[in-house]
Amino acid sequence: MRGIVTIDRQPDSDQIAVWVTSRADPSKTTHVNAVVIDAADDPDAVRKVRSLTRASVVLVTDGTDLPDLPIEGDPLTVADIEDLVAETDRTQAAILDAIADYKRRTRSKNLVEPVFPMPPTPADFRPEANTPPARALATANYAGRAWTRWLQTDEERRRRTTHPRTGETPWMMPDAMNSPALEPFPAEFAGRLHEQALV
Repeated sequence: MRGIVTIDRQPDSDQIAVWVTSRADPSKTTHVNAVVIDAADDPDAVRKVRSLTRASVVLVTDGTDLPDLPIEGDPLTVADIEDLVAETDRTQAAILDAIADYKRRTRSKNLVEPVFPMPPTPADFRPEANTPPARALATANYAGRAWTRWLQTDEERRRRTTHPRTGETPWMMPDAMNSPALEPFPAEFAGRLHEQALV
């Protein structure tokens, strides 16, 4: 998957704002492209949207209408990103519980617990103006922050799967959380992703 493509296309507007967010490194995201397309004056508008969304998951801003755009399946909404935040919260709690359990079992007092970033909310990312580019950017910023927070959370889990000195695994994480891979998204959220086909 290339990333998350945020689209704003309001029913009363010919402008289509598209914001592309991808992983910049294993545990961080960044915006890599932004385009505003005038559907009334650009005969290639649909082709451009198709090109920008291939191999990506589509996220729509509140009020966006996509019936004439080449988007397959259900796009993500802001409510889905809120669910990503909630799932990240649950994973953080499970990581802290696993560390606390490991401390109790080993009587270790030197373990440093991770400090997780605060959960973002939609209210933290209000558009600066009521325009397609501003709405798309605000929603893309919210999604990017939520996604980065998940990646940073899962990196804290991954770091605690194998003992750094002995190579022993599982280490602090229980078997169910002991995957050595950094997961791009939590399982429940990943189940609702619909990646746009390349062709």
